[in-house]
Amino acid sequence: MTADDVGVVDLEGRLDAAWELRRTDPAAAVEQAESLRDLAAERGDDAARCRSLTVAGAGHVARNDYPAALRALLEALTLLDAVDAPQRARTLSEAGYVDALVGDTALGVERLLAALEISEELLDRRNQTATLNRLGIVFYDRGDLDEAQHHYERALERCDDEVLRAGVCNNLAKVLTERGAFERALEHLRVARDGFEAAGDRRGLGMTFHNAAVVNEHVGDADRVRDQLETSIALYEEAGHVHGACEARIRLARQLLTSGEPARALALLERAHGEAEELGFTTECIAASEVLVDLHEAAGRLPEALDWMRHLRQAERRQFDHGSEQRLRSLQVRYQLERLQRDSITDALTELLNRRGLDQTLPQVVAQAREEGTELALLLLDLDDFKHVNDAHSHTVGDEVLRAVGRILRAGTRPTDRCARLGGEEFVVLLPDCDLAQARRVAEQLRHRIAAHDWDALGQGLTVTTSVGSAVLSQVGDADDLIDAADRALYDAKRGGKDLVR
Repeated sequence: MTADDVGVVDLEGRLDAAWELRRTDPAAAVEQAESLRDLAAERGDDAARCRSLTVAGAGHVARNDYPAALRALLEALTLLDAVDAPQRARTLSEAGYVDALVGDTALGVERLLAALEISEELLDRRNQTATLNRLGIVFYDRGDLDEAQHHYERALERCDDEVLRAGVCNNLAKVLTERGAFERALEHLRVARDGFEAAGDRRGLGMTFHNAAVVNEHVGDADRVRDQLETSIALYEEAGHVHGACEARIRLARQLLTSGEPARALALLERAHGEAEELGFTTECIAASEVLVDLHEAAGRLPEALDWMRHLRQAERRQFDHGSEQRLRSLQVRYQLERLQRDSITDALTELLNRRGLDQTLPQVVAQAREEGTELALLLLDLDDFKHVNDAHSHTVGDEVLRAVGRILRAGTRPTDRCARLGGEEFVVLLPDCDLAQARRVAEQLRHRIAAHDWDALGQGLTVTTSVGSAVLSQVGDADDLIDAADRALYDAKRGGKDLVR
């Protein structure tokens, strides 16, 4: 094994460890993933960079930092071509979940379904379970209990991982509680508790106790509710899950108010509100403020009630603004990453596709032509004696010639055609639904346009001509063969005297 091989194995092992760490210590997982992302970038390893960004995104989700998760995962999506199918499914699943969390439910479900399709083709039961569970969460949050239950139950059918099973059972119990199926909900919570306990997942255990308390609220077992919420808070605190602890404290405070313990309820609510406000949990700020208004009003403390009413109104405004801000930040992140991706496949000089863009586009266009049963033509153009242009008129004029040729190609082709600068003075034009005779006509038109352009405006006595080779998909095997055939035809045009189409 070479030193490079050792480095790759070490990087993969560290990524695996960071992925597992995302559940128990998401902050550490994010730190490790970002360090590994930088290392992968230094090595030019796009596959490892995609994996590390996916781990970072999952860690940010566990920390409720959805904008940071979105940035990491959208960057990971730009690297999907570099990874194998299982990793592609994991990245799509993580990204789709975050899309839904930040409000783009349609895109989120689309990506989750794409991840599910890949996982089903691979018979990857683990990722099938995780993705079905996420679909269930999305539908539950939208209030669609039927779809949520359907996806949770499908997840359980495929699940062969105890920790994943625990998570799905915990979520399904929430649906069953809302449906009034309390015994079934408690059964699923017992399964979830066993799974989380075996894995040492304190956060998961906290969730099961919290959700069991919700069930017992419905059945009127106040003593058990209090005990379970107390346990839940302790577990959440051990796991560092402040969000869950805030929710449980507010629920426990409501119970204490009904049992005549307002002093302890007040302390719990004020702590929950303080933590929620500090960490930006607007929903919990609103919930705590509502109870605090009622508590002070019932005790005749009207100034305090009024003060908390102001807190409530501020939190409600923040919630409205937060939704808009979250959506705006999501759009900004998408725009920035799409621009980076677009720039990475665009030739800066001509604004046509570059070689990388052509390598991505050509297989897609070939696949579409075969699927639709249509022809595809490719033109390969090479400017004749271009070295003479640079030598006689300067490289600056040469660059202006290349820009002008790019504009001529765009103007002389259809919106459905694709134009690319292959490198140097070579260009490619892809012509979907175009046979060889039609391709020759297009090539002749482009050749004439280039020759007839007012080149004298760039340099006195400047002339520019091009030779063109054309080929069609039906006469070759694949995308590489199509370029090779056009290249052979181009060579014939050069050998035949230049400024020709072959």
